[in-house]
Amino acid sequence: MQRSLWQSKTFQRVFRVSFCALWLGVACGGIPEIANNEGGLKGSAGLGEACKGNADCEESLVCGPSGVCAAADEPSCEDEGNCPPGPDDDPIVIGIGGANGNGAGGDGAGGASACIDVDVDFTPQIPTVLLLIDRSGSMNAGGKFGDAVKAAVDDGTYALGDCPEHNDWRWNVVRDVLMNPDKGIVKPLEHDVRFGLSLYSSNNGQVKAGKRDEIDDTKMCPVLLEVPIALDNHQPMLDQFKCDDIADDTPTGESLVAAAATLKAFDEPGPKVIVLATDGEPDNCECPDTGNTVPAKCNEPGVPEQIQAEVVAIAKEIRASDITVHVINVSTPSEASLQQHLAEVAEAGGGNVYPGFSPGALSTAFDDIINGVRSCVIDLSGEIAKGKESTGVITLDGETLELNGDDGWQVNSPSQIELLGAACDTIKSGDHDLSIKFPCESFDPVVH
Repeated sequence: MQRSLWQSKTFQRVFRVSFCALWLGVACGGIPEIANNEGGLKGSAGLGEACKGNADCEESLVCGPSGVCAAADEPSCEDEGNCPPGPDDDPIVIGIGGANGNGAGGDGAGGASACIDVDVDFTPQIPTVLLLIDRSGSMNAGGKFGDAVKAAVDDGTYALGDCPEHNDWRWNVVRDVLMNPDKGIVKPLEHDVRFGLSLYSSNNGQVKAGKRDEIDDTKMCPVLLEVPIALDNHQPMLDQFKCDDIADDTPTGESLVAAAATLKAFDEPGPKVIVLATDGEPDNCECPDTGNTVPAKCNEPGVPEQIQAEVVAIAKEIRASDITVHVINVSTPSEASLQQHLAEVAEAGGGNVYPGFSPGALSTAFDDIINGVRSCVIDLSGEIAKGKESTGVITLDGETLELNGDDGWQVNSPSQIELLGAACDTIKSGDHDLSIKFPCESFDPVVH
């Protein structure tokens, strides 16, 4: 199996740039005073030709930081302390007729210098995924969800999780699909995706205890059990996601607001995604849905639809902040009105809605979302020279990608590229090897 895109050795390479020089008509080793310039004479290398120090260049030139002769008023590599290797350092690769064996030739003229391709060091932008999981009392085995779990076990497509009991509950199946150390979605991706966790519910919203129609603004709602966003976050999330740990209500709107605030405050590059998994229509902190304690105003016609519309509007606002909201429906296929509402939430949030009516469907949904959120944006450790974009050679699994092709790559900035179309789809799942090369004159490893 090939290495993961995030673990491929190409991500670990340091820029390697070798400088070539051609000395015509002289056997350098046979005339030490010329090879080492011990006589103090200025050399004959002209403007733009390779050099190892000021002495190699013509009288009016200096050896510039990039290893070629430059105008005397330019900084020299000796001033900057970054001259190419000399005779006692790493060996210089000698080119013949302005070409070399690594494909980055010069202009082909006799005596012209050449250089070796740069293997570009790069880093994919790391995605951030906040898992927002409904912790309401209905996240049990009701609505025939338990029957779907039993059917999956009977046909061999699912093995029950490790909770002491109730492994057919929605809550425990979601926990197993996400967090199981051996078969769960999170563990193999925790090095490549920043995960956060928020388990949401409330304890009768903000309704004052014993006062059905009075609101206590100081009462906590929503109640969130959270794990801060981080890489390598599987174990803290598993520790927080306890078996059977369900509560009462479903304040989805307020919980989405809190999740979005967490992501907005997390100042790291890369795509940001909320994955909402819920099985019920939302209530809110003023209108919780726990039986006889529901305030009278919440039973008026149109109130449930109003709360649903508020959740859709919140998802739309979140999308405007460049955060995507995906939704996993953990209910049952018969709940048509809920399915319509969750589809509207996902659409407003710029994401998709996924059915999670069985263990297999849940696993597929989480896998598609979390693997699919991998970024196609690549940050380069340096800058592409202006006008030299087309000299880059980018290969994915050995296949060369076309610059600005539908399934190729594009330049977002001198220090950033992005894979497109099929190339982008490919790297979002599985193990792949990506290579980025530029001729050395086309890429500056130092970002100015």
